Amino acid sequence: MPGLDDVADELYTAAPDDFVARRDAAAKDARAAGDRDLAKEIAALRKPTVAAWLVNALLRDVPGLADQLLALGDSLREAERSLDGPGLRDLSKQRRALVTSLVGRARALGRQAGHKVGDAVAQEVDATLTAALADPAVARDVTSGRLTAGREFVGFGGIAAGEPVEPAAPAERTSAGGRGGSRGEGGVDDTGAGAGARPRTRSGSRTGTGSGSGGARSATGRGHLRVVEPPEPEEPRESPAERRRRREREQAVEAARRAHADADEALRRARGTLDEATRARDEQEREVADAEQAAADARREVDDLTAALVDLRHRLAAAQKALTRADDAESRAATALHAREKAVTSAQRDLRQAERAQADAEHAAERAEQALADLDTP
Repeated sequence: MPGLDDVADELYTAAPDDFVARRDAAAKDARAAGDRDLAKEIAALRKPTVAAWLVNALLRDVPGLADQLLALGDSLREAERSLDGPGLRDLSKQRRALVTSLVGRARALGRQAGHKVGDAVAQEVDATLTAALADPAVARDVTSGRLTAGREFVGFGGIAAGEPVEPAAPAERTSAGGRGGSRGEGGVDDTGAGAGARPRTRSGSRTGTGSGSGGARSATGRGHLRVVEPPEPEEPRESPAERRRRREREQAVEAARRAHADADEALRRARGTLDEATRARDEQEREVADAEQAAADARREVDDLTAALVDLRHRLAAAQKALTRADDAESRAATALHAREKAVTSAQRDLRQAERAQADAEHAAERAEQALADLDTP
């Protein structure tokens, strides 16, 4: 009996339409072999989407693709961290050329397997490969060859999510030598994200905010950097209006943080709901496959019974013909017996007549002998 890895490799290589039937058959074989744990592990394997199946197929079709994705992703992230503008442009061109080529190859693999790959599926393959180049965790899932659903990387910055960035010119240091950070009254960051905060992407990656010589840089958009001017000298004292505005800004920042946390929780719940729905769908697909198998078995049994009934009818017809022939033979035998009985009766009658004739002849002979004897007597 093959192990889980061998079974999984075979299942995730096959077309999605055959996945459920193949998986259930493999689990049934494992149960028949007495390995119930392996059967449970096989039954828990999830059916891949068409896009995930195509990505898995690419990993098996293109030699060295896993290493190529990992290496290019590492290079992109390293260039982003070091703010190497020319290197980022070159690596981004490589990324786009690679992803475009792989999407085209995925379309060809789909056609070879009898699947028409539409634009939506092609875009999902593109997004998954792009996410693998941006996020090491996604890259591990993709390069495993057992992906079950597409991935997406959405961030405010980052090379894999957009075009390369150009580092801005460094700002002049302040006379106090402190790190620049555009702050309004009360020391709160004007961007509303807090000092040093970096936005998270959907897949959990962060965009970099590298610090150059002579000042700090703050991310303001999708992969673009701007110079933050040195802060103005603080007033010796805050006025009541300034304190009120500072508190309002702090409250707004706190509300934004709470909203962000609520959004993260909602996203986590939505993903949990999606996972449950996917599991329910897989279970329904297994039940449908079982029902289809049961229906096929029932149809085979009906066909077998129908064939047996037809055979019985043929045998019955043959038996009836044999019975008719037997009746005819019996009738002929009865006729022959009757004829023989008549012949025996006639023979018996002839025998009796012959016996009477013999008796008469014997009497006549006796009378003749008596007559001769009388003649011989003087």
